[in-house]
Amino acid sequence: MEIKNPRRILAVGPPDSGVLKVLKTLTGSAPEPTAETVAGLTHEWRIETKYYTATVPIWIDEISNVTDWQAEFTKPEAREVVTALGAWMYCFKKPVEEKDVDTIKETMQAVAKVIERACGFGGDMVCLAVAMPQSTTPYLEKSGEEWEETCMEYGFEYVDFEAKGKNEFGEAMGVQRVKEALEACEWEGVDALDFGDEEEGFEGSFAAEEAEMNMELFGMKDALHGLDNGDGGDEAGEDDVEELEAMMRKMVAIKEMGEGMEEAERKRFAAKAINDLMKDL
Repeated sequence: MEIKNPRRILAVGPPDSGVLKVLKTLTGSAPEPTAETVAGLTHEWRIETKYYTATVPIWIDEISNVTDWQAEFTKPEAREVVTALGAWMYCFKKPVEEKDVDTIKETMQAVAKVIERACGFGGDMVCLAVAMPQSTTPYLEKSGEEWEETCMEYGFEYVDFEAKGKNEFGEAMGVQRVKEALEACEWEGVDALDFGDEEEGFEGSFAAEEAEMNMELFGMKDALHGLDNGDGGDEAGEDDVEELEAMMRKMVAIKEMGEGMEEAERKRFAAKAINDLMKDL
């Protein structure tokens, strides 16, 4: 069964946390950063199991300041973005000092509050805390059991990226565990994004909704980085309008280029084109 319009994955972490390394190991590829930050990059992962198949969109974000990030993601306009998610993947480097552990806890707590604000206590998202290798030595030694208890407190499952094989219970570890956990996720459920087969053209397609959702997410990131603070007056506003108009023209061009294609091919083409368009923002 092919799942149409699946929920998304949001991969987050502090700067240089190794998010792209996890994605490349998991999916076989990773997007190329276009700036010093990975925030705003998008990717996708093709999942094929004996029960279902799905092409799951992946959003990538960077948490430089936990308090500011939480403030943006708990705003009313962020609810649409959060409720479209099926899984969170929080990546962090193994801590060097105890204060690093405090930051890791603070981040997981922030994510938990974001989910609670948007979805209530019944949020059924998969939340993974992936510990990445630490180049600084010596680093703080914590047992797997300690990490599991700490992460569980905030609703996360702890995964050691460096772990291989299976544990004493026969359970997969490392990236293989990330893969299993995500494959077990309930990807269906984005009712708002299901337009039905009757809808035709770009305006009613999954790619159009994906573009809208991406712009919503990127708009939040712009605000977080101070791009929506009003500085620049009317001139900045005119620039924003021109950029929006240019984007809309590109969307129309994408729609026209997709005309005449088979439905499945058109959707793949539109999704890739929109993904490329988002990278230019």
